[in-house]
Amino acid sequence: MRAVSAVVLAAGLLAGGGAASGQAAPGVRDVDWRNAEFTVPPVGPCPEQSVRFADGAAEAGDSVYRFTPEREIGYADVTGEGVEDALILMDCGPRNSEYSRALIAMTTGPDGVAVRPLGTVVSPPVWTQVPNRFTISQGDIAVGLEDFDTGQNWTEHYRWAQSARAFVRVDGR
Repeated sequence: MRAVSAVVLAAGLLAGGGAASGQAAPGVRDVDWRNAEFTVPPVGPCPEQSVRFADGAAEAGDSVYRFTPEREIGYADVTGEGVEDALILMDCGPRNSEYSRALIAMTTGPDGVAVRPLGTVVSPPVWTQVPNRFTISQGDIAVGLEDFDTGQNWTEHYRWAQSARAFVRVDGR
């Protein structure tokens, strides 16, 4: 009788909703990034700090943040943990100054709701060099960069290194 009760209880959970109801857990695609508060990893001269965005722009301390205009957010599992992450081109700098641009990576916690930074994928050393596009393939992130001073364009490749808990350049340069 106990075995039958256990089978009936398990069948009831599957049929009635429970954890196996087929509803997808929330994740990075459910975040309204341009109107959220989250910790932004370092972007150029701007330190890692909590920032509250409204319509894709924010101020925190002496830093002005903005989502890079007309650039989409990318989604992929870049850590290999089976959870989708968000890749965002982010501009930041002091008020009335030129902005630096970085490609940052964000994820959600185990609950699928709490937003947390994975880190900065790439943040060039000078504001005239900017990441302007990226593609993701099997965890590798190819980042296209442009130098405004020289007009030069190039691509760098990055990957999440679990041991370092950071993104590392993997194209040998």
